[in-house]
Amino acid sequence: MVVAAFVAPYLLDATTRFVRAAARLPDTELALITCEPEGSLPSGLRRSLAAHWRIDDALDTGQITSAVAGVSERIGPVQRLLAVLEQLQVPVAEARQRLGISGMDAGTARNFRQESGGGQEGSAGCAPRDHRSKTFANAGNDTA
Repeated sequence: MVVAAFVAPYLLDATTRFVRAAARLPDTELALITCEPEGSLPSGLRRSLAAHWRIDDALDTGQITSAVAGVSERIGPVQRLLAVLEQLQVPVAEARQRLGISGMDAGTARNFRQESGGGQEGSAGCAPRDHRSKTFANAGNDTA
C-alpha cells in the first residue's frame, strides 16, 4: 500500500477531479492537505480519503512539511507528495527534500517555474475564497 498526500489549497473543479482520481488509485491511501475545512469537502471525496489535514498557507514549506509529518503519524509514512498547481511545485519539492520523500527536487521545480514564466510566487497560499480564482490557476501535474 502506497501512502500519498495531495496538496490542494482549494478544491476548485479541476483540482477536485485530480484528487478524486488519485483517491481511486489501487493500493493507495490518499491524504488531502488543504486550506478547506474537512466539513466543506464533498461527502464522496471525504469518504475516499485516508486523512485530511488543514493548513493556513499552502505555499509555506514549513506548513506542508508539518502536515505531512502529522499525516504520517496517523496513517503511515507518506511515500508520495504531489500537487497540480504550478505555484505549489517549489514548496512541495522543498517539503519532499526535508522529509526524504522521492520525487521532483526543489532545484528542478524552480527551473520548471522559471521556464514556464511563473517565477513570481504568490504572497499567500490560501487567499480569501472570493480571490482564489485570481490567485491560483490550475497547471501541470507533478509526477512524483
